[in-house]
Amino acid sequence: MKKIYFVLLLCMCYFFAGCASQKAMYYWGSYSNSLYDYKKYPNDENIAKYKETLLNIIAESDERGLRVPPGVYCEYGYILMQEGSNKEASKYLELEEQTYPESKVFIQKLKAQLDLSEKTELSQNSGEHNEKN
Repeated sequence: MKKIYFVLLLCMCYFFAGCASQKAMYYWGSYSNSLYDYKKYPNDENIAKYKETLLNIIAESDERGLRVPPGVYCEYGYILMQEGSNKEASKYLELEEQTYPESKVFIQKLKAQLDLSEKTELSQNSGEHNEKN
């Protein structure tokens, strides 16, 4: 009888050890709420809050010694790309690709768009310059 109780106790210990909380892999902060606000009400204020949330996630992840969650570098870089901050956007896209190599194909497509927008901008600027002369 004691053997049965011992085996039962041992099984319970294994069961409860499996249910023990584990250390978080990522820090998400208020990502869900800010993303919802950004998508539902895409105004300048919510875009600024969303950018701030993404930067906070990046900083807090570094402080806690955690990996930045998948897609955060990319989302921040994409917002910068839409704002015309192409060099900084490229930096964050590169960080996403380094952190998550499986995103390489997607990131390469975004970088191609970034390069295309830079070339278009350069050709427009040179065209304006020629018109002034």
